[in-house]
Amino acid sequence: MLCYSQLIIKNMKATKIIYKRLFNLGNYSHEEIGIEIEIEKGEKADDVLKRAKQFILAQDPKNENERKYNEALSIVKYKQNHSWQDVVDAEKSIEEYESGKNIVDELPF
Repeated sequence: MLCYSQLIIKNMKATKIIYKRLFNLGNYSHEEIGIEIEIEKGEKADDVLKRAKQFILAQDPKNENERKYNEALSIVKYKQNHSWQDVVDAEKSIEEYESGKNIVDELPF
């Protein structure tokens, strides 16, 4: 019986990704935004999930990503006013934001 269970697990394949996120709008209200993407032949589920997350984060109704990006730019600009770790974290945030910006301009499918 154990062998049978292992065989089923090996033959399982993800066919679609559903990603949802709940955004806090303040004043005890929120908005749920999500996307469902079918995995095409040759695509990896991890890659599809990553694109889905980036797309949904770009839809942030309070534009939290843009605010964090601008904050990181300010930290890098005025390095002398911040700790070394804050500068390193800010540089990483800028790199992630700028590399993901091109990906989320279009739907991820």
